Formats: sequence, structure tokens, C-alpha cells
Amino acid sequence: MANADGGTVLLLSDNVWNAHRERIMRAAPGVSPLVYEGNEPFADDVLDTVDIAFFSSDCWPERTRGIILSIMNARNLKWLQTFSAGVDSPFFVQMMERGVMLTNSSGATASPIAQTAILYMLALSRDMRTWMRNQDEKKWQQHRIDELDGASLAVVGMGPIGMEIARIGVAMNMSVEAVRRSAKGDEPCPTFPMSELHGVLGRADWVASALPLTPETRLVFDAKAFAAMRTGARFINVGRGELVDENALVAALRSGHLAGAGLDVFATEPLPEDSPLWEMDNVIVTPHNSGSSNTSNRRSEEIFLDNLERWARGTPLTNLVN
Repeated sequence: MANADGGTVLLLSDNVWNAHRERIMRAAPGVSPLVYEGNEPFADDVLDTVDIAFFSSDCWPERTRGIILSIMNARNLKWLQTFSAGVDSPFFVQMMERGVMLTNSSGATASPIAQTAILYMLALSRDMRTWMRNQDEKKWQQHRIDELDGASLAVVGMGPIGMEIARIGVAMNMSVEAVRRSAKGDEPCPTFPMSELHGVLGRADWVASALPLTPETRLVFDAKAFAAMRTGARFINVGRGELVDENALVAALRSGHLAGAGLDVFATEPLPEDSPLWEMDNVIVTPHNSGSSNTSNRRSEEIFLDNLERWARGTPLTNLVN
């Protein structure tokens, strides 16, 4: 676990180093930091010594290019930890194909993302956008709202985010069902396999997508899936944009078959200015921002620090991506 001169070189951001230097040195006394400052990648000869890299949330998105290029050019890299839960990017695939051990931060953002999904549901059920426009115009105008109490919710994808959405849904007295590859017995609600997706969709007033992106899940929410949903249902996506056929989603919203959508992720990001989703009154668009809390950032750093201790002891790492 060391380079040729006997030391371990760790590539990490200046912010993480400044916040955790004492903890890092206690966890791995022989580590030498290569601290990423500014926005530009390191020279290749410096990167040849790097054993470990931590792609931390403070580098995303403004400083991503420099640190990603540095990581890609670290030819002797053995282990990469990322702040993200999703690792479907070609960059991560390339690292794993090179034999680099990859660990993610699955679970670190589950709480804020799940809470954002519930926020979409509360806002859409109350037509919050109309209230806000009326406030801007100083207009006193009441309207009827829908309740979530007693409404049916389908959670598709039961990783940490989906589990938390389902847990909150149950706590709010919603009738919750879930869909995942196979039930594990730890779900807080009845759970069905992906082969029964359309049947579950047809019973739901709300559908929350928290799936990872895989070849099997790409475009799983297509025209047939939206047609399977109840007329007047609403769709939430905090998983990946590529899970959704956006043209089919727009068509279902325009036809009135779907009553609304809350979307944090999109097939193309930033969402193009000519996307009709921007101007739909029954759609909430957020800029892939639902998990960006200070607390979730700290949780991802804790996962890395715990893994660094494991690395130094020679014990298996957590959150290993296979």
C-alpha cells in the first residue's frame, strides 16, 4: 500500500486537508499529502507518486476539471474515494478498468435528497408556485390543496435515498410501496421486483425515482411507464436524468395525464434553455442540488477518513464499488 520510496501519497483538496490534517496524520502517520489548490491539474511527474486520491465535494463543480485530470494522470493510483454515491460517469468506469479500487459515499446525501423529494411533493400538492407568484404580486387569492396524508407513494429504487423517502412517506401516513431489484426484508413498506414496476406505478398518486443508472435502468421511465401511471399522478426524480425519456415526460405533462413533476436531475446538465420543462407551471426544476448540504459534505468526508484508517490498518474498506 505504499509507493516505491516507502511512503503513501494522498491527493486531496486544500479544504479537506486544512479541516482534517490532524485526523489524517493520526489515521495514517506515514501519509504525505499532495494538496490540490486552485483549479489547474498537477504536472504528470508529481502525480506519479500518488497512491490515494479523494475527490471531495468542495471541488464540485467549479474545480472538478483540474482534480479529475490530476486523478486520471496519476498512473500508479491504487484507491480513489469519491464524495458522490453515483459512479456511472465514464471517468469512474475508466478508473476501475485501470484496476483502481473505487469507494463511494453512498448514504451521505440520503437525508437531504429524501427531504427534497418530500419538498417537491408538498410544493406540488399545494401549488406552491402560485402562492409564491401571488406573494410577489401582493395578490390575496386562495385555492384548494391536496393532502399527502393517505395518498399513495411508489418509491422506485431502495438504496439509502429511496429507503429514506419511503421511511418519511410512512411517517407522513402515506400508503407506500417500493420497487427494487429484489426485496431484502429491511424495507419499511411492501416491496416488489422491477418486473412488477408498471403495476406498482398504476397504484400510485406519487412516484419517486431514486434508482442508480445502469444499463438495465436507463430510460426505464419511458412512454409506457408514464402511461401505466394514474391520470393525475405526479412524478419525482432524484436518481439520474438518464433514467427518464424526457420527451415522453413532457408529453405526459402536456396532455394532463401527469399532474406535475419535481426534477433535480436531467439527461443533459445544465438543463438546456430550450427545454419546455423550464416553463411548465406544474414542474419544479432544481439544478442537481438536492444533496448539497454542509452536513452531507461532512458525512462524505467521514466516510473517507474512516476508510483511510482502514487502509492504514490493512482492513477492508467500506462502500467499495464492484
